[in-house]
Amino acid sequence: MGGLAKRKPRESNGSRVGKIIAIALAVLVAYCCIFSLAAKMISGESLPMPLGFGMGVVLTGSMEPTLHENSLIFVTRASDYSVGDIAVYQTGGTPVVHRVIEIDEEAGTITTRGDANNASDPPVTLSKVKGKVAFSIPFLGAIARFIQTVPGLIMVLIALLTLFFLAVRTREQEQQETVGKPDIEAEIEELRAMLERAAEAS
Repeated sequence: MGGLAKRKPRESNGSRVGKIIAIALAVLVAYCCIFSLAAKMISGESLPMPLGFGMGVVLTGSMEPTLHENSLIFVTRASDYSVGDIAVYQTGGTPVVHRVIEIDEEAGTITTRGDANNASDPPVTLSKVKGKVAFSIPFLGAIARFIQTVPGLIMVLIALLTLFFLAVRTREQEQQETVGKPDIEAEIEELRAMLERAAEAS
């Protein structure tokens, strides 16, 4: 009779859900960064907005304390803007992320200012506004900027392949444990029968 196999402790539902969320978030950020990098190379835009959605990184502290430097922002295209919205517009090479403080509907312009700035920006026509910030994740932009470099992209691909390999291996181990379960139960029953016979003999 072979030795009894030790069962591995099962993960709690909360731990499993946490891992799934963490992996999903990592894959989403990596996908967005890679997609954004590819779109930049194809279109030449610094903030591509395919399907009305884009992602960027706050490069300065002009929006402190609302948006920190290196915050990752998610931008959505909008048909109208209100005072208080955080708009993203582009008049040069780098998009500007500032809060709307005035709207001139007749001229079709908005005026913005950084929360940490004392002076307002020059009015911008709505045609130059990319969209407004839907939400942000503090400091995650530093990782996004690194991912968009060649070394960062290589590391992300290696990490994704490693996660895929681990997921496949875990699945195989679970299947092996499921197949081996009847054998373990048979050994337990055999051991129980031996103990009962020994007790009767004594």
